[in-house]
Amino acid sequence: MAADEVKDQEVSGIPWTEDAQALLKKVPFFIRKNVEKEAEDYARSHGMSRVEASVIVRIKASKSGDSPEASAPAEVPAPPPPVAPSENLSGRDGIQAEAPRVSESPAPRPSATPLREYASFIILRIDPEWRKVHPAEVGHGKKEFGDVVRSFESQVASSSYSLVGLSGLGDVILWRVGTNIGLLQEMTGKLLSTYLGRYLTVEKSYLGFLGENGSRAPFVPRNSRFIHVRPLVRSKDWPQLPEFVREGAERERRAVVDRFQGVRMTLASSYGLDESDLLMIMESDSAELIVDLNQALQTTQENRYLNMTCRGLTGISRPLGDVLDMLGGV
Repeated sequence: MAADEVKDQEVSGIPWTEDAQALLKKVPFFIRKNVEKEAEDYARSHGMSRVEASVIVRIKASKSGDSPEASAPAEVPAPPPPVAPSENLSGRDGIQAEAPRVSESPAPRPSATPLREYASFIILRIDPEWRKVHPAEVGHGKKEFGDVVRSFESQVASSSYSLVGLSGLGDVILWRVGTNIGLLQEMTGKLLSTYLGRYLTVEKSYLGFLGENGSRAPFVPRNSRFIHVRPLVRSKDWPQLPEFVREGAERERRAVVDRFQGVRMTLASSYGLDESDLLMIMESDSAELIVDLNQALQTTQENRYLNMTCRGLTGISRPLGDVLDMLGGV
């Protein structure tokens, strides 16, 4: 992100070294404020006159699951370009999901299991009784729901989309990206435990694997106006095809997608996690381009081996507050 997004030192009341600022700029934008505040609080509580790079190193190590001894300030080395191999605090904002990055681990840890990044979609339906609730309770319910989402933003990237008037299946799509399935489940449980959650039903839930942080950049949803999500189920004949046939079909599909520069398409692997084999995610500012790309993909050889059990959902991106307002009951 741009340098001007780093908190002004004069406003923060405590200066930052250049090395510390450089490390802070590598933190994804959606958790940068949390890391920045935690670093300044740590420096003040330990009587430090400035935020040094070693403070950022310690915070990163603690978030990656290192032991307290490994992340204690007395044992933090002078700051190499450290990014723990299993954390979600490095990479460049807005980078494509498939773009590779170089691991910046300070030292290899063969025993550590690399964290995986998952895409989770929940489609929520509002009970009509919500529109009869007293306005004061409606306001409380929406605020409580939003507070839960914000409480997880340092570990889970969330994007909200409205289905109101677009689908009979539900009213809201909530897309989360995180490295811990248990945490995604915990977040869903807390959302449904809010006052608003009492009136919500999870109509559909999709889960897919995006990759390993050690070999790719953190995935960040784009701020596109439209999203299209479709689970794909491959036929039993697909794995029986010769490898070169499958590779040729996949190259053909990528060539078709490349013709539509206004659409970002991501495939998440769901086999073994969900009912589907793949999750197809399209992000674009043009609904027409999404329709055209879907039609073009129907002409590919790969499409012959897909069971069209679901044609997907299209939602409109809106801030969470606006998405909740559209549920009525204001």
